[in-house]
Formats: sequence, C-alpha cells, structure tokens
Amino acid sequence: MQSFTRINISHAFGLASPHTWMASVFPVLLGAALAWALASEFSWLVFVLLVMASVMLQSSVNTLNDYYDFIKGNDNKENSDDPGDAILVYNDLDPRQVRRLGFCYMAAAVLLGIYPVYRGGLVTLIIGLCGCLVVIAYSAGKKPISYLPLGEIVSGTVMGVLITAAAFSALTATFRWEVFYLAAPLFFGIALIMMTNNICDIERDIPMGRKTLPVLLGRTRARPVYFAGAIFWFFLVIVCTASHFRGGLLPVCLLLLAAFPIWLRLFRLLLVPGQRKQCMGTILLANLCANSAYIAGILIHAYRG
Repeated sequence: MQSFTRINISHAFGLASPHTWMASVFPVLLGAALAWALASEFSWLVFVLLVMASVMLQSSVNTLNDYYDFIKGNDNKENSDDPGDAILVYNDLDPRQVRRLGFCYMAAAVLLGIYPVYRGGLVTLIIGLCGCLVVIAYSAGKKPISYLPLGEIVSGTVMGVLITAAAFSALTATFRWEVFYLAAPLFFGIALIMMTNNICDIERDIPMGRKTLPVLLGRTRARPVYFAGAIFWFFLVIVCTASHFRGGLLPVCLLLLAAFPIWLRLFRLLLVPGQRKQCMGTILLANLCANSAYIAGILIHAYRG
C-alpha cells in the first residue's frame, strides 16, 4: 500500500495557488467600484465577504484542476519541472485528500456567499451557482472544459464578467445590463491569463489529448491572436472609461502610459515552455496595471461627480 504525505498548511496554500487570486479579487473590486459610481452603494461587510468567497472559489478551481491533472496522468516529473506547479507530484500527497480540500474550498465559498446572496437576491444566487458548476465542469468528467477550446472564454466570462455582476448586484440589490459591458476589460485580461498558460503548455497538452484554443491554432498562429487580444484589451479599458466615466479618463491614460515598460515586455514574450514562469508573471503584472488603472478611473470619476 502506497504511503502518502499528509497535507499540511503549506501544501494547502500551494494548491490554492495564491499567485492566481488576482483574477478573483479584481472582479469584486470592479463590481464594488461600479456599485459606488453607478448606484452610490457600498457595504464593507458585503465587500469583504465577496472577496473571500471569490478567493475560495478560485482556490477550489486550482486545487481540483491539480487533482484531476494528476489522476489522469497529465502531471508527472517528466513534464512538470516546477515543484510549485505540480505539488501532488513532488510531495506525494494523497489525491483523495486533495480532492476533499478542493471541495472544502468550494464549501467555504458557498458559506461566505450566503449573506451577499441574501442581499443581492436571485441574480446573485444564479451567478454563484453557475460559478460552482463551472468549477466542477472545468476539470471533471470525460470532456472537461480544460480539454476544450473554451477555457479562455469560460474563465473570462465567469471570473471577469459574472463575478463583477454578482458583486454589483450583492452591493446594490439591483441588476443592470450595462455592468456586463463595463466588465469587458476584465474578461479580456483574465482570458489572456488563461491563454498565456495554454500557449506555454501546447507541447505538454497535445500528448494528453487536450484541444485548447492554442493547440488548435498552433504556436505560430496563437501568438498573433494573443497579441491582438492584448491590444484590444487596452483599447477597451480606454473606451469603457470614456463612455461612462469621463472624469477618470485622463488618470487612466496616464496610468496606462506609466506602465508602458510592462506592455513592451508583454509584446516581447515568446510564450514557450522554458519561459512559462516569466510569461505568467508578465501577464499577471499587466492585469494588475490595466485593471488598477480602470478601477482608479471609475473611482476618480465617482469622487468628482
């Protein structure tokens, strides 16, 4: 009988992949900024609960994805040279404990979301349920989302758009369609995080039968699509600010200009396996700069108004 290492706090923290939490925190920040700018509503209690619930949901995605990748043989020492990216492989953890941890993270997200759902009503509840279903469908089943050319669209929609809409509805107890349009910059930023990972993993995914968008496009065509998406992302930040929050347009443009070295580094990425950590660090930093600029512009407009 195989002997496994017992999961400790360090393992649990690593499986949660805190470096990815930015993708779950920024949608809540945007939802809160929109709630204040469009409806003059805000609650610190609801805001903190939403941030924690969103982080727990992201942690569940990361943990369950690692679990299913491991049991399907996708992660092994031959194709995973980063111990921090293949915790089950390098620490001999019991897969069953890892799976339970993933569902514990999801349960924590549900519990933390009870009061925000109560405040937001049916819309917030539906969005929360969709998020939980996507967490399971992303890695589980015969044809998980992670094996299809849908990862970028699904992650951008759920994390960037739906969580923003859920945060807005929980804080304001209302629903407004324009929130979906105003969340479009986050859709592209988060989708590009997923695409960065998938382009770097093309050679690793093909033998496993994964048909991600970059696998279907091939590296030669995937890189131009990636860079076009990045250009459109920056363009959307300016357009969305100009269309609804003109009082914050100048600060947004100045902040984006100040981050020019980051954009330059982004467009120089080769997106190859050996540079995976560098590529992920750059796209996360680009998200930090672009999303911070956008949210700052909304808040400055609301303050001036």
